Amino acid sequence: MKKKLLAALISVAMVATLLAGCGGGGDTTTTDTTTDAAAETEETTDAAETEETADAEATTDNSGLHLEIVSKGLQHAYWQAVLNGVNSKAEELGVTVNFVGPDSESNIQQQVQQLETALNANPSAIGLAALDTNSVMDLLQTAVDSGIPIVGFDSGVPGAPEGAIVANCSTDNLAAGGIAAQEVYKLISDRIANAEGTVRIGVVAQDATSESVVNRGLGFIQEMASLVADSGKTVGMASVSNERYVTDSGVEVNDEADVVIEVRVPASVTSELSAADASAILEQEDTIAIYGSNEHSANGIITANENLNKCGTGEGQVIAAGFDSGASIMQAVRSGVFAGAVTQAPVAMGEQLVETLVKAANGETVEDIDTGCQWYTAENMDDPEIAQNLYE
Repeated sequence: MKKKLLAALISVAMVATLLAGCGGGGDTTTTDTTTDAAAETEETTDAAETEETADAEATTDNSGLHLEIVSKGLQHAYWQAVLNGVNSKAEELGVTVNFVGPDSESNIQQQVQQLETALNANPSAIGLAALDTNSVMDLLQTAVDSGIPIVGFDSGVPGAPEGAIVANCSTDNLAAGGIAAQEVYKLISDRIANAEGTVRIGVVAQDATSESVVNRGLGFIQEMASLVADSGKTVGMASVSNERYVTDSGVEVNDEADVVIEVRVPASVTSELSAADASAILEQEDTIAIYGSNEHSANGIITANENLNKCGTGEGQVIAAGFDSGASIMQAVRSGVFAGAVTQAPVAMGEQLVETLVKAANGETVEDIDTGCQWYTAENMDDPEIAQNLYE
C-alpha cells in the first residue's frame, strides 16, 4: 500500500514538472489568476470598509451635539442661503444649531458680544466668520483653553493664532476676484488697446476690514493690472483710492497711467453711501468698467445706474460686474445691465460647515475646504450647474 502511494506521488510530481517546462503559458495563467484574486479580495475589503464607514456614520449619535455659528450678518440674501444649508445639514445629522450675526457687517462689537455668548453656551464646536480678527483674539484663546474647536467659514478668521482655528470652509476670494477681472477684461481689452487717453476701471468695496471683501477687491485689481501690463499699457491706482487697497495690491498711484483703477470705500456700510461711491465713478467720462466686490457693493452700482443709465454691454456703455447673487444682481445680469457676476456656493458652504463642525466636535481630523465659485451671465445662469449656486 505504501509503495502504491509513493508511486502515485512520484507520478504527480513528474506531471507537474512536465507542465512547468511547456513554456510560459502556465505561469501567466497562474499570475493572472492570483492578481484577479488579489483584486477581488481588495475590492471586497474596500467595499467592506466603505460599508463599515457608512454604517458607523449612520449609527453615530450626534443628538447631544450643539453648534454655535457666528456669521458676519443676516441682512444679505447670501447669509440666508448659508443658513439654509446649515439648517438642512443640521437636521440630517441630528444636531442643534444656533446661528447668529450682527445687524450690520460694520458692527464689529456686536459680533464680539455674540461670540462671547456662544462660548458661554459651552457648545460642542463653533463656526465663525470674523469681521475683524483682532477684536476676537482673547475669545479665540478662551476657546482653545476650553477645548472648543472653531471652524472658520466664508472669509474665515485670517491671522488667528496657530491652533485656534481647526479648519476653514471658504471661497478662495483672491482667485474669485481674479476670475471677475479676467471676464471683464475680455469685454474691454479692445477699448483699452484703442484708447487715446486714460481709461478708468472702478471698484466699489463695502469696506477695508473684512478679509473676504478685501481679497475679492485685491484679486480683481491685481489680475486686471497684470492683464493690462501684459498688453503693453501702463496701469496705476487713482489717488482717491482707499489706502489699504493701494498698499496691498502693490499697484502704484498714477492718475496719468493708460488705465487707472479707482477704489471707493464708504465711511460706513450703508446702501446710500455705496450708491454714492458708484455714482462718483460712473459719472467720470473715462470710466469703461466697474466692479462691486460683494452683494452690498454690487447693489450700490445697480442703484446708482438707475439714475445714470451708464451700465450695459452696448457701444460706449460701462461694463459692470458684481460678486455674489441675490435678486437684484441676478436681474441686472439677466437684463444686461451687468455683463456677469461671480457667485459662491453658499448653501453648500453651510452644509460643509456643519459637517466639519460635527467631525471636529467628535475629535476627528478636519481640513480646509475650498467651497468654490463660478462666473455667471445671462447666457448660462439657467444651466443647472450654475443655477444651484444662485440665491435670491
